[in-house]
Amino acid sequence: MKNLAQKVLNALKNTKNLDNAQKDLEKYQSNLLKNINSPLLNNKEKNKLLKVYMDLQDVGKYLYRYNVLKKNNHLAAAEEEKEKIEHKVLKGHICNVKYVWRSEHGEHTCDECESMDGEEFEPYEDIPPKPHPNCRCEVEVYECPYEQEYSTDEDDDETQSKKPKEDKDKVPPNTQPLSQKWIMPCNGPIVGQYGEQRRTHVHNGIDIAVPVGTPIKAIADGTVVVTGPVNGYGYWVGINHGLVNGIKVSSEYGHLSKWVVNNGQHVKQGQIIAYSGNTGYSQGPHLHLTIRHGNPGKGGGIAVNPWEYIGN
Repeated sequence: MKNLAQKVLNALKNTKNLDNAQKDLEKYQSNLLKNINSPLLNNKEKNKLLKVYMDLQDVGKYLYRYNVLKKNNHLAAAEEEKEKIEHKVLKGHICNVKYVWRSEHGEHTCDECESMDGEEFEPYEDIPPKPHPNCRCEVEVYECPYEQEYSTDEDDDETQSKKPKEDKDKVPPNTQPLSQKWIMPCNGPIVGQYGEQRRTHVHNGIDIAVPVGTPIKAIADGTVVVTGPVNGYGYWVGINHGLVNGIKVSSEYGHLSKWVVNNGQHVKQGQIIAYSGNTGYSQGPHLHLTIRHGNPGKGGGIAVNPWEYIGN
């Protein structure tokens, strides 16, 4: 969407457009997540997409807060959120992207590979599959800031805000001796870590960016004790895993599109329990995972660092 940044700016002038701007952001994020796993992208290009995704996620949060504050007549606080959005957009930190096919021009290049050399794909399009199994072509990601002349000027606040993001994929080693190695509920980039200071709270889990409809798996054997909507987390599932080293442990899965298990049902590790979504207070498709010592729910136990249970 070439005018994504302009739509965001227009939404600040006419609040009737806020919902549409947020929907456009979510669609754009979903497309980035679909394409980030393409075998035609190397790690450098994937990191470009992840950076754009996280910048869009920030804009989505600011837009949501701006909308709520404006509706409740908290005009001073709403103006602060508006300034954050404009800063992101005008500094070039909200980008459109385009994908460009680069043919290998080697022994593995076929006629189809060669014919696609230099072809550009719009951000809402899926990156095409490899034309043949031995294809060594690659796709480059080009970021297109709203205003190129603003993209080189970064102030100290913006630099500081980026520092935590550089460490998001650094996963601490498994520090808890377990009888069963716990697994990730889904595969995707980590866009929110445990213990991060948010505007109104400290983050109590990890956020995994995945497209809506991604299968969510139980991270360990257990019994489903909670399913349904809950304030903040939208549709969610809570599982009790029994005692681990004498401590009762549970897991929670939030912002789901739907769940496929029932209360009281025993589930095995790796079993599909739900599908990811964007319900509740969410500014982009992702899964929120919390692990607690005690029962699921805010009053049920103490949230702990999930990386104590999930290994590399």
